[in-house]
Amino acid sequence: MGTPPSIDRRRFVALSGTALAAALAGCAGGDGDGGNGETPTETTAAPTETTAAETTGETTEQTTEQTETTEEPQGFLRAAHMSPDAPAVDVYVNDEPAFEGAEFTGVTPYAQLPPEEYDVRITAAGDEETVVFDEAVPVEAGYQTALAFGEVGADEGADTAFSVGLLADQAETSDDQAAVRLFHGSPDAPAVDVTVEGSEDVLFDGAAFGDTTDYATVEPGSYTLEVRPDTEDGTGDVVTTFDVSLESGTAYTGYAVGYLEPSGDQPEFDLATSIDGMEAQVR
Repeated sequence: MGTPPSIDRRRFVALSGTALAAALAGCAGGDGDGGNGETPTETTAAPTETTAAETTGETTEQTTEQTETTEEPQGFLRAAHMSPDAPAVDVYVNDEPAFEGAEFTGVTPYAQLPPEEYDVRITAAGDEETVVFDEAVPVEAGYQTALAFGEVGADEGADTAFSVGLLADQAETSDDQAAVRLFHGSPDAPAVDVTVEGSEDVLFDGAAFGDTTDYATVEPGSYTLEVRPDTEDGTGDVVTTFDVSLESGTAYTGYAVGYLEPSGDQPEFDLATSIDGMEAQVR
């Protein structure tokens, strides 16, 4: 399975909203057609211009203007709603309504848009006065996931308080390998180790709430992942397991969300997954 990755610090800048990618695509004025997800190449080609003398025994003169190709970096942005107690939300971009009713655990396709800042405001669905996010959003070249996580009902400044951020997604991996990382978004779960059933492999070590791990490179195939409380050797009791299937040439993110001990209508602990980068769907 390869060497287990170290745990990264939180790699976040301000951003949020499950439908933000679609919203920004509309505001950018594009048609949303991203093709196969590869960064596009914008080509400006002048037609071949030929001036031929009349056939009078003279040499024919020909002038050809060469094709010029200009590559401009593009941003690919999607959004994931991983806040277990946040309501569905509406998204406004540059003060215009752009999307309604984004739900928990939803992950949008990528939207292709020019790298720049966009004014984004997120409110409770159907309630424009209840604002949960209102900031300028910097969109950079490459693949990114806008992420909302934490608890809206937590006290301000609490470790599990509602937060928003941006993850840098891996664009691609080698043809004969898969890549996978973990985001820990379960407010009542301790730091965890993730091991592979039937082996001694510790895939992720000590991931705490709000952490995103590095990508781990693994052999493609089907695995049962065991989630355990963090210990030095990864031998804590198994809390729960998840079955995953990883394909070659593909990068994935697993989002650990919900509650280990839910009460009332709180969602149970679960693992949501997404395909990342060039293999993912582009609007």
